[in-house]
Amino acid sequence: MSKRRLDGEKTKQHIVEKATELFSQKGYFATSIEDICQATGASKGSLYYHFKNKEQLFLHLLEKQYNEWTELWKEKEKQYATSVEKLYALAAFLLEDFLSHPLKRAGEEFSGSQLADPLIMDQVLAMLSSSYTLYTSIFQEGMARGEFAEADPEELAMILEGFVNGLINVGFKMEEERLHALMKRGIDVLLHGIVAR
Repeated sequence: MSKRRLDGEKTKQHIVEKATELFSQKGYFATSIEDICQATGASKGSLYYHFKNKEQLFLHLLEKQYNEWTELWKEKEKQYATSVEKLYALAAFLLEDFLSHPLKRAGEEFSGSQLADPLIMDQVLAMLSSSYTLYTSIFQEGMARGEFAEADPEELAMILEGFVNGLINVGFKMEEERLHALMKRGIDVLLHGIVAR
């Protein structure tokens, strides 16, 4: 790799790191291109060389986060033998990611925007709901193994996705320990129901 290209990659990486910090601290809308230029020491021309606009930069950050998150889950998933164990683990993993990942709230702020480019918005929304496809595969696997009753796995995944996101929103101000306990209880209810036997 030439020195010029190497310098360009370093500049891009520096922009990515500083932009992640800014979006995490200030949110999507409160972070301006000028803020990013000031934090990185890069000119607007340099920033626009690497990213067409603020939306494209933010999409790049979310894609990077999504790829890292997916790889982490794939490694973690190997620890669990059953689909039931994977379901509990994935719900906890999603909750932990929400609580600890700096871009999650900025992503939700962005996804609620009416001003964003519709194509970028579609990509962002697809990434934010990425757990949906992971749930579907766990339900399919569980049905194939006889752990779960036959049902529409996509429908179950939608129900679970709604539950997980709803619980995160409702429990946003709760202590982490209580929120984790509620998430586990929610998976219990999904698997076993609440009807007296």
